[in-house]
Amino acid sequence: MSNKISYMSLKKVMFYLFAFFLLFFNACKHDELVVYKESDNYSNAADFVKNNYNFTLLYAALKQANLLELLSKEGPYTLFAPSNKAFNDLGIVRASDFAAMNQDSLRRMLQYHILPRILYRNDVPANTIDNKYVNLAGKELFVGYKYEKACATCNIRGDLYVNGALAPKTTQNIVLSNGVLHLIDKVLKYQPSVQDILSGRKEYSLFVTLLKRTGDWDRLARPEYITVFAPDNQAFEKEGITKQQLESLDPAAYYKRLWRVYLLYNHFFISDMIIYGKQAGSGYYGGPFYRAPIVGDEDYLFAIASNLEMEPFIVEKRLIDRGIPLRKTNLQPGYRTDYKADNGVVHGITGLLVLPAEAKIN
Repeated sequence: MSNKISYMSLKKVMFYLFAFFLLFFNACKHDELVVYKESDNYSNAADFVKNNYNFTLLYAALKQANLLELLSKEGPYTLFAPSNKAFNDLGIVRASDFAAMNQDSLRRMLQYHILPRILYRNDVPANTIDNKYVNLAGKELFVGYKYEKACATCNIRGDLYVNGALAPKTTQNIVLSNGVLHLIDKVLKYQPSVQDILSGRKEYSLFVTLLKRTGDWDRLARPEYITVFAPDNQAFEKEGITKQQLESLDPAAYYKRLWRVYLLYNHFFISDMIIYGKQAGSGYYGGPFYRAPIVGDEDYLFAIASNLEMEPFIVEKRLIDRGIPLRKTNLQPGYRTDYKADNGVVHGITGLLVLPAEAKIN
């Protein structure tokens, strides 16, 4: 009998508890029970660019190229978004400047900045380069990630690079309703071949003349990777070297370092050296970021100093440990470096690394 009473009491307690919770939840406002949807709080890529003062020129370019509708759709997309300053560096200062451009070329250039997927910084392996992702133009972007914490109390460095352009830590991973956006400090530049890059820019016409005269010009159209450090016309003019002199130059009378010091038979962006750091050694500035023998003239090496300016220089192989460059120069501003082609990269430099008199065969 007592067991039966206990059982009935328990049933009453459960009934009252159920009634209490039912009344409690009915008393709650409905908006307290709404399931949170992350995408409800974010703009799509097109709206975010439109409403951000740092992307007024990007918005104008996307509008001119009829890409805003695409970026308002579901996606997903990753947008590497050049800032207004990035466009300013190329001489683009007003929205109307885009109207004068070839619209097909403008559209392809902008598609080059968009991935048809979401790519957060942490999706890229730390301290790596050349992680390849295909963009809307059907070309590969090369993404690198520099992760560094120099000391226990130091801030973490988490820089993302795409084709050499920097996406600073503070402007990465901007979540959109249809993807993610990373602000970058340079407009991504592309041509099919290294030869196309140089032939299409008149400031390198004297360098092109030198390469044609010495027989290495055709190499720049082949599919094998090559990285070129290209001196501009002013670099030749500062040394009193004219087009006529280059056209009459006899390659057989000179060591190949005269022109091949600028040709590296590999593929790298300036940011690759930042990610990997300097090489071991006691050479110029305590060990360079990069050093490689000059093809066909291996007693001399092309190198890049591990200083803030990242100076390109030439050094004689037997003098490496003395840290004595034979000649050094500077990189051109960032918007004139990291010019990508299918078969390599072009970086502009401001001076010559070898003068004809220094490479003359006696």
